[in-house]
Amino acid sequence: VATCCSVGKGQNAAQKRDSQNVDERAICVCGNKFMDDAQFCRKCGQKRPAGNEESIPPEVRLVAWMRRRNGVDCDFGAVFEEIFGSRDPVNVRLFDQALKDKGYHFDAKAAFSRIDRHAKSGQVGASDFETFQAEVEDREIEGLKHLRDFLKSNFTSPAAAFKELGKGEGDELTQVEFIAAMKRLGFTSEDPEQVFRFIDKDYSGEVSFAEFKSVLKTAGKKGNHHHHHEEDKDKGHHHHHTSQKGHNKIDEDHKGNHHHHSQHKKH
Repeated sequence: VATCCSVGKGQNAAQKRDSQNVDERAICVCGNKFMDDAQFCRKCGQKRPAGNEESIPPEVRLVAWMRRRNGVDCDFGAVFEEIFGSRDPVNVRLFDQALKDKGYHFDAKAAFSRIDRHAKSGQVGASDFETFQAEVEDREIEGLKHLRDFLKSNFTSPAAAFKELGKGEGDELTQVEFIAAMKRLGFTSEDPEQVFRFIDKDYSGEVSFAEFKSVLKTAGKKGNHHHHHEEDKDKGHHHHHTSQKGHNKIDEDHKGNHHHHSQHKKH
């Protein structure tokens, strides 16, 4: 009887693990669980992944979770410090447990491995999160360069551009609406869906005015954000970048509001 019970418990444990795996695939990037037959999330409208091969990468899920939890402009290093209580590195076990305690429902260990893939130290700290944020923002900046140039050439401010897309500052812009509006305005892109995903910083399926404005601000700050040390060596070159701002209100609206992640890396 004892053996039978043991086998039963083992089967139950296996079934529970399988159930957890299924549940993870059934959870949207926003944290909401997909209905059994649903193709789109009821909470955010994000399309359900077709399968494991198309599922959202673990590090992208972590970015989405942090930005939804702490705001689209959050500083990843500050989020790390808030979650773990200091800037000191933690191992994968502590990383996984602390995120679970904060309500993270996805594969934290896989996200840890992605963030630690360069240093391969077996530990991740606030400075690693800041480096990770720089990588994420580099991709977003590069992917939005064409859009930003187009908007700067045609509009005097982020609010004016958002209004021309048919939305007010309190509205949300869906992917379908964005693609249709940009086509109407004459903006062309090989992959408009990808452009929208770069704007949708919290991967909710909709773009708020804060996200729209934030993307323009971040794109305009690439020189200062990622080449701070190099520009300090050449004050004249740095001043040249600064002096060009002010020609367009899209830059002026956000001057001086960017986090300097590179300063944190010195610690």
